[in-house]
Amino acid sequence: DQKIPVERIVEQIASRVNDEGTVRFNIVRRNVWDGASRAMGRSNFAPEKKVNVKFTDDYGISEGAVDNGGPTREFFRLCLHEIKDRIGIFEGPSNSKILTCNSKAMKDNGYYYAGQIMAMSIGHGGQSPCFLSGLLYDCLHKGPDNIKVAPEDIPDEDIKSKQTNKRRLSTWLTGMCFNGPVLLLRGSEMA
Repeated sequence: DQKIPVERIVEQIASRVNDEGTVRFNIVRRNVWDGASRAMGRSNFAPEKKVNVKFTDDYGISEGAVDNGGPTREFFRLCLHEIKDRIGIFEGPSNSKILTCNSKAMKDNGYYYAGQIMAMSIGHGGQSPCFLSGLLYDCLHKGPDNIKVAPEDIPDEDIKSKQTNKRRLSTWLTGMCFNGPVLLLRGSEMA
């Protein structure tokens, strides 16, 4: 199993972006994630299409900005903030987040959409998701079988107290990565 360097993954994501079509995001600033997830749920949605963002107020009145890149970058910045802090799929310190299990997010495709947005943000010139913990990043990049987990890597005290040996720590990570949310996060078409 050959591992691909991160730089190459980013290049592959960016190379898939094309100008042959446009995906439109009509976003109410007060509810960015709702607008993003609705757009990604459309049957004609394709993450490799050029992104066009129109911000509106609560009444649907456009802010009037022409999207030459600025609104798109702002959209991705706001989405990453929502993913990190508000949709309930991450826990831990703000600069070292790991995934948590959230049944509503599973049901609503929240993990998949979060993976899509993170990959799209990178591919379309937005920010990268710099809030992931080193452990989660390594799990996504190398796979859970190649990661060593220490008890201090587990933020939940109840789980941490039950995971007393390396075998259990490895089982916890494998469960989190491939029987849970990371499988959905890694399943992004752009990644």
